[in-house]
Amino acid sequence: MHHRLVAPITPLLPISRFAVPFDENTFVDWLIDAEPGDRAVYYRGHLGFDRMPSANVLDRPTRANLHAVATRVMVAAGQGLVIPVQKRIGDEDYLYLAVKTRPGRMGHSRSAVPPRRSFTPLVASETQTIPTALAA
Repeated sequence: MHHRLVAPITPLLPISRFAVPFDENTFVDWLIDAEPGDRAVYYRGHLGFDRMPSANVLDRPTRANLHAVATRVMVAAGQGLVIPVQKRIGDEDYLYLAVKTRPGRMGHSRSAVPPRRSFTPLVASETQTIPTALAA
């Protein structure tokens, strides 16, 4: 099964099942030119299952292309550039989309570092008594 690579689909146009409509470079080109809220459909099927070689759903080049695109989408999501979304079509049939975010607006990401909390050490003052261990 060979699919022709085209520019990412901004509106939700129907794509055939197991279609990977573009490659990683085309996704990056779309990402650069996309406006906040623009959507790119990057797969239709069941991504987690269909990417496995043992599933025998996609041929090797299509599976490699899907893996590269899906990985790039997740990297872009980690950088706050897109929000990955899936829309259920039917049983084990989903549309996978990347939605462009607003510049400078980071969502919650696993890679985000939590803010540092200030730490004030407890210092004993002259008026404080410090408990000592009792000798047995």
